[in-house]
Amino acid sequence: MYLENARALLQGIILLVFAAIAYWVSLPIGLGLVALMGVMKIQESATDWCPSDLFLRPMGLKKRWETKT
Repeated sequence: MYLENARALLQGIILLVFAAIAYWVSLPIGLGLVALMGVMKIQESATDWCPSDLFLRPMGLKKRWETKT
Protein backbone atom coordinates (compact mmCIF):
# COMPACT_ATOMS: atom_id res chain seq x y z
CA MET A 1 0.00 0.00 0.00
CA TYR A 2 1.24 3.46 -0.86
CA LEU A 3 1.09 6.55 1.35
CA GLU A 4 -1.61 8.14 -0.81
CA ASN A 5 -3.85 5.07 -0.49
CA ALA A 6 -3.40 4.94 3.28
CA ARG A 7 -4.21 8.66 3.54
CA ALA A 8 -7.43 8.22 1.57
CA LEU A 9 -8.44 5.19 3.64
CA LEU A 10 -7.77 6.97 6.93
CA GLN A 11 -9.59 10.12 5.81
CA GLY A 12 -12.63 8.11 4.73
CA ILE A 13 -12.78 6.34 8.09
CA ILE A 14 -12.41 9.64 9.97
CA LEU A 15 -15.18 11.27 7.92
CA LEU A 16 -17.53 8.36 8.67
CA VAL A 17 -16.73 8.64 12.39
CA PHE A 18 -17.37 12.40 12.30
CA ALA A 19 -20.69 11.83 10.50
CA ALA A 20 -21.66 9.29 13.16
CA ILE A 21 -20.79 11.83 15.87
CA ALA A 22 -22.99 14.39 14.11
CA TYR A 23 -25.88 11.93 13.91
CA TRP A 24 -25.74 10.25 17.32
CA VAL A 25 -23.91 12.66 19.62
CA SER A 26 -24.06 16.31 18.65
CA LEU A 27 -24.87 17.89 15.30
CA PRO A 28 -22.82 21.11 15.82
CA ILE A 29 -19.75 19.24 17.07
CA GLY A 30 -19.97 16.64 14.27
CA LEU A 31 -20.38 19.28 11.58
CA GLY A 32 -17.49 21.27 13.06
CA LEU A 33 -15.27 18.20 12.86
CA VAL A 34 -16.35 17.56 9.25
CA ALA A 35 -15.58 21.21 8.41
CA LEU A 36 -12.14 20.86 10.03
CA MET A 37 -11.54 17.76 7.91
CA GLY A 38 -12.47 19.78 4.81
CA VAL A 39 -9.94 22.47 5.71
CA MET A 40 -7.29 19.79 6.21
CA LYS A 41 -8.07 18.32 2.75
CA ILE A 42 -7.67 21.79 1.18
CA GLN A 43 -4.33 22.21 2.99
CA GLU A 44 -3.23 18.75 1.83
CA SER A 45 -4.05 19.52 -1.79
CA ALA A 46 -1.99 22.71 -1.64
CA THR A 47 1.07 21.32 0.18
CA ASP A 48 0.97 17.55 -0.49
CA TRP A 49 1.44 16.97 3.24
CA CYS A 50 -1.04 15.60 5.74
CA PRO A 51 -0.68 15.29 9.53
CA SER A 52 -1.33 11.56 9.18
CA ASP A 53 2.06 11.33 7.44
CA LEU A 54 3.63 11.68 10.90
CA PHE A 55 2.59 8.12 11.74
CA LEU A 56 2.09 6.60 8.28
CA ARG A 57 5.69 7.16 7.15
CA PRO A 58 7.24 5.40 10.20
CA MET A 59 5.03 2.43 9.31
CA GLY A 60 7.13 2.12 6.15
CA LEU A 61 4.70 3.59 3.62
CA LYS A 62 6.23 5.51 0.74
CA LYS A 63 4.78 7.85 -1.87
CA ARG A 64 4.06 6.31 -5.24
CA TRP A 65 6.74 8.36 -7.02
CA GLU A 66 9.41 7.51 -4.38
CA THR A 67 9.19 3.79 -5.18
CA LYS A 68 9.67 4.14 -8.94
CA THR A 69 13.20 3.74 -10.26
